[in-house]
Amino acid sequence: MSFAPYEEPDMNSSFLEKRALRRFLAVYFAAISLTVIGFATLLYDMELKNLQERLAAKLHAQATTIAFRAIDAQMMHKSFFIDPHVSYRLHDSDGHLIRGNFRENVSSKAGFFIQNECAYYVSKAARSHLGIDTIIVRDCSYGEKKREILQKNILIASLSFIVLLGVGWYLGRLFLEPMKRGIEELDRFIKDSTHELNTPVTAMMLALSKIKEESRYAKITKMSALRISKIYEDLTYLNFGGETSKEPVSIDNVVEELLDLFALTIEQKQLQIEKRLSPCTITANKKEMELLVKNLIDNAVKYAPPHSPVTISLQDCSLQISNRINTKAPKDLQAIFERYKRADSSTGGFGIGLNIVKTICQKYDFSYKAMIRDAIITLRIDCKGNKCTH
Repeated sequence: MSFAPYEEPDMNSSFLEKRALRRFLAVYFAAISLTVIGFATLLYDMELKNLQERLAAKLHAQATTIAFRAIDAQMMHKSFFIDPHVSYRLHDSDGHLIRGNFRENVSSKAGFFIQNECAYYVSKAARSHLGIDTIIVRDCSYGEKKREILQKNILIASLSFIVLLGVGWYLGRLFLEPMKRGIEELDRFIKDSTHELNTPVTAMMLALSKIKEESRYAKITKMSALRISKIYEDLTYLNFGGETSKEPVSIDNVVEELLDLFALTIEQKQLQIEKRLSPCTITANKKEMELLVKNLIDNAVKYAPPHSPVTISLQDCSLQISNRINTKAPKDLQAIFERYKRADSSTGGFGIGLNIVKTICQKYDFSYKAMIRDAIITLRIDCKGNKCTH
């Protein structure tokens, strides 16, 4: 039996590690996003409020100075002047403009307010001295300072997010390290076990081929030995890849032959096998097609409850195997094709059979899918893009 150079299946330890890390980072990303956005918004609101308070104090001081100078000018007969850098308007009691250096009309209601990205303060402190009833001062740097605060907070939030994401990446790799080591040890155990099984399995199959007696016990022994041999083929394919030679393979004949392999288990569980097989020939490696069909049938027979039906349909080179299940189907049903994933942990097995099915399907460009309805799970394999005859 010759094998091609081994190509690691896509569902290896590295893939599982990366997938788990992506899921961790997705949750962590959402958490830190909400946290950073929340703190950035809170900080922005605090700084904006602080800016408004500082501008209100500044404008209040300017308005008070103008009022004081107006009162002083009238009482002490001094000249009345206003600093040239101050933006202001002075109104009389009728609301008429006395003097000012901006034209925008604003509310004459006393107090501080924001309008059109400018800060305003309205004061009545002049008390009609020099005919001034209302003093309006403004500062139009508010809009620019507001944008500066926003840009600064966005920068701080971005840097904080990047730092926290880096910390999350490190923690994720740190937490996933035990899982990585566990998967690597499991892969190493399976590979070592495969090497160790080579000699005894070969010797057992050779010895059983010499047995001429066809008693029930001899048949059971041969059948059990053949099952062990098939498990060994699974492990060999998993660790060393598949064969490269191709030939026309009759899938319907493969199904019939492999059903004999499970005859003992089918009899013990009293399963009702319902077959609807049409001729289907595919150009492929026969060993790989046997592995594919064997694992599909094995999965159905293993998980089917006693006395339940198992339906095998082969129509237009579309193979469907259906069986009832006792357990609740996983939320992500397609995950059963992943390595070490089992639908029912109470049932024996390595959790590699359907991953082998997936690997072979990907090699031959077959489509594969798991479906469930009314507690009946169906595994469907379609010959897609492969030369096949019916």
